[in-house]
Amino acid sequence: MKSLDRPLVFPTARRDPESGYTLHGRRFDDPYAWLERLDSPETQAWLAAQEAVTHSVLRAVPGREALRASVARSARYARRSPPIPAGPHGREFLWQADASDDKLKLMLRRREGAPLETVLDPNTWAGNEALVFAVPSPDGARVAFGKAVGSTHDALIHVLDVETGRLLPDRPRGTSHASLAWRPDSSGFFYAACPEPGEVPAGDEAHWNAIYEHRLGSGTPARRVFGDDQVKEYWCSVKVSECRRFAVLSKWDYVHANAVFLLRLADDVLVPVAPAMRSLNQVQVIGDSLLIQTDLDAPRGRLCVASLTAPTEWRTLIPEGPDTLQTVAGVGGRLYAVYSHAASHRVRIHAEDGTYLRDLVLPALGSVNRNEGEGIVSGISGAWSGGEVWVSFMSYVQAPSVYRYDYAADRLVPYHVPDVGLDASQYVTEQVWYESLDGTRVSMFLVHREDVPRDGRQPVRLSGYGGFNISVEPRFTALQAAWLKLGGVLAFANVRGGGEYGRAWHEAAIKTRRQNAFDDYIAAARWLVSAGYTTPARLASRGNSNGGLLVAVTALQAPEAFGAVFCRAPTLDMLRFPSFGFMSSAIVEYGSPEDPIEGAYLAGYSPYHNVRADRPYPVMTFVPALNDRTAPPHDPLKMVARLQAEGTRGGPYFLLPLRDSGHGGGTTLTALIEQDVDELSFYCQALDVAPSETAR
Repeated sequence: MKSLDRPLVFPTARRDPESGYTLHGRRFDDPYAWLERLDSPETQAWLAAQEAVTHSVLRAVPGREALRASVARSARYARRSPPIPAGPHGREFLWQADASDDKLKLMLRRREGAPLETVLDPNTWAGNEALVFAVPSPDGARVAFGKAVGSTHDALIHVLDVETGRLLPDRPRGTSHASLAWRPDSSGFFYAACPEPGEVPAGDEAHWNAIYEHRLGSGTPARRVFGDDQVKEYWCSVKVSECRRFAVLSKWDYVHANAVFLLRLADDVLVPVAPAMRSLNQVQVIGDSLLIQTDLDAPRGRLCVASLTAPTEWRTLIPEGPDTLQTVAGVGGRLYAVYSHAASHRVRIHAEDGTYLRDLVLPALGSVNRNEGEGIVSGISGAWSGGEVWVSFMSYVQAPSVYRYDYAADRLVPYHVPDVGLDASQYVTEQVWYESLDGTRVSMFLVHREDVPRDGRQPVRLSGYGGFNISVEPRFTALQAAWLKLGGVLAFANVRGGGEYGRAWHEAAIKTRRQNAFDDYIAAARWLVSAGYTTPARLASRGNSNGGLLVAVTALQAPEAFGAVFCRAPTLDMLRFPSFGFMSSAIVEYGSPEDPIEGAYLAGYSPYHNVRADRPYPVMTFVPALNDRTAPPHDPLKMVARLQAEGTRGGPYFLLPLRDSGHGGGTTLTALIEQDVDELSFYCQALDVAPSETAR
C-alpha cells in the first residue's frame, strides 16, 4: 500500500469476552455481537469514528477530482428503454433519463409521433426515495408503482391516475411489495408481498411471501391467491399472459428451483404446470400451448411444449445442447433462445415447432439477459403477435443499449446506444482458461488496452461471485470504464457456484462443496501473476454480496495472493446468517449452521471466525450498506473490529459505510458516483496507481 503521510489511529471496539455461544459442542466467541445493534449510540459513535478515518485516507488521494470526472463521464449518459404498449391509439410508455437526471423517469407517448410526457419523475422526490418499479395498466389509464425509502428494499405500491396525475387512495396490504401484473380489464392487479405486521410470528416478517390480488377502489383487503403454507422461505412472482387468459404464478426456492401454476382468470382455477420444486422453469402461454423452458433432466436447459389441456405432459421442442439455455422469448411468431456460451450470450432463432432458423449476430462479445428476483429475464422482448423485436445488449466496454431486430434483413438496427466516453476500439476482451486446485478448468474474462504489456507490473482488479446460480457475464459499469481509462486491467473469474455452465457448475460449490469456489478464485489470482500480468501487490480483489464473502474468505485463506480487498455488502458470520431477515432462505445454498456436518463446514471458512493473528492479511475495505435487507449490514462492522484487534500483522482494515443505501447501493446516480469514486480511490491508494487528468 502507498505510504501515508501520518499514522492511522482507528477507534478501539469494546470486546465483550462473555459474548458467544456453543454449537455442536464447540464454543464460539462473539465478542463484537454488540455491533449488531446498529441504532445504539455506542455503535453509531464507533461507526462514525471508523468512517472518519477511512474518509481521511480516501479523500486525500491525489487526483480524486480526476477520478470523479472520469466516473461521471461514463455514468451520466442518456438512458432509454423499448416502448411498453398500453392503451388505445398506439399509446406507449417508456423509461428515460437524461444525462443530468439522478433517477429514471416513466414517460408516456399518447400516439405515434406525439411528444413524450412525464408520468413519474422521482427526480422531484426526496433524494433517498426510489422508484423501484412502475407498471402501466392495460388500458393505459393508471400506473401502479413501487416506492421505497433509503434503498430499493421494502417498496410500497401506489396507484397513479395518468390523466389527472393524482394518486388513488388504494393501499394494497402487506409489506415489501414486488412483482406486479394487472388484470386484463385494468380492474386491479396481482402482486407479491409479505404479510402485514402481526400476522406472522416475530422474526418471520420477511417470510411467507405470497401473491395477492388488489381490486381498485375496493374497501375489502386484498385476497391471497397463491403461496406456500408449509415453507416460509419461498418467494413468489406473477405475470399475466399475452393472451390475457392466465396469470402465471411461481414460487421460488431461492434460485435452486421453482414451482409454476396458471391461474385461469375466467374462473380463478389454479392449473399446475410444474408443481414439484425440483427444477428451474419459465412458462409462457402461446395460443393453446405452453412453452416451458426448464433444466429438469437437462442440466444445461431445454425447451418443452405442452397442451393447455394436459399442462404437466411435456414434450421436448429444443433439446439440451452444449451451451446453457437461459431464456426463450416468443416474439413475432418465432422463438428467440438466449444461451450462455462460456459465460457470454448467443441468440438462436427457432420456428414455433422448434426448427432452427438462424443465429442472431450480436454487436460483440457481451450480454443480452439480466438476472432478477424472478430468475433470469430475457433481453429479447416484444409480442408474439407483434412485428417488433427488441434486443438489449451490453458488454464490458458498451453501456446498456437497445436495438431493433429486422428479421427480414437479418440485422440489428440501433435504437439507443449511449455515449459513455469510452472508445471501445482501444480495448480487448479476451477469455482465458486456467486450472483450479483439483484440476477443473475455469474460464476468466480479461479486459484491457490492446497494447498492454505483460511485464508483471499492471494494476489488476479481479472479481468473482460463485454462488446462487448467478453468472459472471459481460456487464458495463462506470467504475470499470474509469479503471480501464486509468490503464488498469479487469479480470472476471467464472468460478464454480455460478450458473455459467448449468446446474452441475452451480451445485459443484454449494453447501459442503463451497471450497471449490474459493479454490477457483485463488487459482485465478495466481494465474494472473504467473501469466505476467501483475504481481500480488498490484492485484485488487473485489466482490459484492456473495462475491463479498468470496473475496473475504480467499483473503484469509491465501493472503499472499492479493494486494488489496474491497468487500462490499457481504455476509461474513456464517454461523449466524439465518437469524437475519430473509437470509434463512439461503440455507439451501450455504447449508445450515444447525446441521452438525454443514455447521462444522461453515465454521471452517466463516470469515468472522477464522481471523488468525499470525497471518499478514492484505489491506482491506469492508463496505456495509446500512439499509441492507439482503445481507446483514452489521457483519462488516464485526469483521473490521476483529481484524483490527487480532489481525495486527496485516492491514490496515477500513470500514466504509453506505448511508441511505441498500444492497444495490444508493438511490441516486450522484450517490452511486460518489461510491465509485471512493472505491477507485481505495484502489489507487492500495495499489499505488496515480490518477491523472488523462483518466477523463
